[in-house]
This record gives sequence, C-alpha cells and structure tokens, in this order.
Amino acid sequence: MISSLKGVIGHKYVLTVEIDVGGVGYLVHVNRNFLSKHDEGDEVKVVTYMAVSENDMSLFGFENYDDMEVFKLLISVSGVGPKTAMGVMGETTGEHIIKAIGSADVAFFQKIKGIGKKTAQRIIVDLKSKIGGLGELDLNQDEVVADEVFMSLKQLGFGRSEIENVIKRIPKEMVELEERVEWCLKNI
Repeated sequence: MISSLKGVIGHKYVLTVEIDVGGVGYLVHVNRNFLSKHDEGDEVKVVTYMAVSENDMSLFGFENYDDMEVFKLLISVSGVGPKTAMGVMGETTGEHIIKAIGSADVAFFQKIKGIGKKTAQRIIVDLKSKIGGLGELDLNQDEVVADEVFMSLKQLGFGRSEIENVIKRIPKEMVELEERVEWCLKNI
C-alpha cells in the first residue's frame, strides 16, 4: 500500500498529476483545489489512498490526512465510488463536507455533479452516525411511502403505468403503507 508520495510534479492532466519520485512517475488522481495550488515542477508531499478494483488500481492524492479520512468516509457509502468522492472533495473542503453531513444539508451535495437527491440522502444517513450532528434529514415521507407502494404493486405483477395512475389518486388521509396498498388493489 502506498500511503504517501514526496516528489516533483512532472505533468498536470485533467484531474490527475504525475509525481516523479526518484525517477518513477506515479499517476495520482487529485481534485481541482490541488491542481490550482500546484504547478509542474513543484515539489509536493501527497497523502495517498490506493483504490483497488477488479479492473483498476488507482492512487488518489490529498494535501493532508484529514481530507483522506473524509474521502474514505464518502467511499464507504453504497453508490459512491472513488471518482465521485473525489468530485465531492474537489468542490469544497473536508470541513464543509462534515458540516453538511452534520446539518443534513441535502442541497449541498446535490450541487455536485453526479450526485442526485437519493445519493445525497444516502451519504447523510450513512455517515451521520459516524460523525454526529444536529440536523434532521427530511426524507419526504410521502415519497418514501409512494416508493414502497409502487414496489409492492410491482411485485404483485402490475405494470408501471397502471401503478403510477392509481398512486396519484390515493387519498391524502391514508398514511399507512398497508391501507394505501389495499386501496390501490381495490381501485386499479
């Protein structure tokens, strides 16, 4: 495992740099903040995380250990890979990311390319217990129940369009999943 590199930036590419360490060039994925601070020829020390998958081995570089720890938290979330996590890290600082998780700020994550509402909510739900915080996440209970009703009817063999049509007509006073599904079965 390569935990850090100290060398000279040989080449800068789009979101990657080649760091020359004693004549060996290491290709390291970095974020925009890193690229804007350093030029070719600069001597740098980069804290690295090595991501190994079935088809790839890549190094991801950070200015300090704290940022790498935030990166590791992000990639622990299902659906967030190293490149997406690096995109999040490139938009802001690790401290801001921790604050956004702690305050359940879904909009903060949605501004980042490649992250939708559900992924933003998953990041907050999965990481909030690890970092703490006071904010509460509004999961929009109606959307969650509607998804559960949809999946229940889908499993019973109904088609998407007929499910969507009947879900739109569910009376607002029905809040329990069972009564909503029962109503849909009677009215489909």
